[in-house]
Amino acid sequence: MERELPIPSFLTEDEDAVHERMLSNFQDVSTLEGDFIYDSTRPTAEEITRLKQLGLQNNLKIAFPQTSYGTYLEWLGECKGVFKNQPTKSVGVITFIGIQGTIITKGTIVTTVATDEKQSIEFELLETKTIGESEIVDIKAECRVAGTIGNVSKGSVSVLLGSISGVKSVTNKEDFKGGTDIEDEEHFRERVLVAEQEDKLSGASSDYIRWAKEVNGVGYAYVVSEWAGPGTVKVLILDKNRKAATQELIDKVQEYIYPLNTEEGQNRDGKAPIGAIVTIATPQTLLINVKASFVFSNGFSQETVLNILKNKIDKYLDKIDIGGTVSYNAIYSLTGSMMLADEGIQDFSNLTINDGTTNIILNDQVVGIGEIINEVIA
Repeated sequence: MERELPIPSFLTEDEDAVHERMLSNFQDVSTLEGDFIYDSTRPTAEEITRLKQLGLQNNLKIAFPQTSYGTYLEWLGECKGVFKNQPTKSVGVITFIGIQGTIITKGTIVTTVATDEKQSIEFELLETKTIGESEIVDIKAECRVAGTIGNVSKGSVSVLLGSISGVKSVTNKEDFKGGTDIEDEEHFRERVLVAEQEDKLSGASSDYIRWAKEVNGVGYAYVVSEWAGPGTVKVLILDKNRKAATQELIDKVQEYIYPLNTEEGQNRDGKAPIGAIVTIATPQTLLINVKASFVFSNGFSQETVLNILKNKIDKYLDKIDIGGTVSYNAIYSLTGSMMLADEGIQDFSNLTINDGTTNIILNDQVVGIGEIINEVIA
């Protein structure tokens, strides 16, 4: 988090103080406003003040990682071997339905539907496959643009760019995942500060966390020591959206820290120290389902109100770390806040989370939003 830089007093003088000090050096001449000495020195005093309050203060800010920004912060990071993570592309599976024997080649483009509000998003097939007897084939694809824009929901991709004889329809049965934006300044600042403050011990938990976060797309990392006996380390990673990592991201981190595909007698060359056996994984996602008997306010649809509540709960869950606690009272309060804010809930009762009314403690898990269900009282 960017901090407030304490500014030395000599850099906070205003133009009046600077000008008064300049005028005090003149003897036996008039320094009254409107006279030559006053008028000829006033612009200089204003420029000196501007230089101090803007130029020199800014020079101080960019010198420290706590207050630096932009390119200057990136250069401070480079001095410690810390580089800003670049955006990553989402990946997923496209399902083609068509005539047996139809060949669908690598590089084929499929897209979402364009609307008046937004352009279509393009995805490129990563492999060549042929439609078999089932007349259905699943093909891996990658968004052509890096960033969270490619994390589209299931059923969003339905347009084949160009035509392929024998293809009847295309869709994505699951969400596309793994697209992350370029590392934001505050996350990068945190990594630069950690590099400044922590000793590089080559094998401590902090080292594994730092190494994992050096891979594009990783936002969070947690270490489980000796999880399978002495010398074993498990690193659990999440992407920058605090979501479970894709297999592609897991493989990248594995290759960076502890490559698996090495021949006997060949140097492993990962970041991990000799003797360590490192496994990279992503935590399981526990979905939180919320049930209650709702009474909706007049003029509000059930679907709209429950979607608003779902978004509120999802934002709360996004803040919970692996191994954290999902608070029943927090979700109850979020639901109650919609009554106070007149957001469509007139009353509710019998609220449960995953069929209970107690806190849920995560065990090497992350949490996500499941369903919000209205249980109608007969």
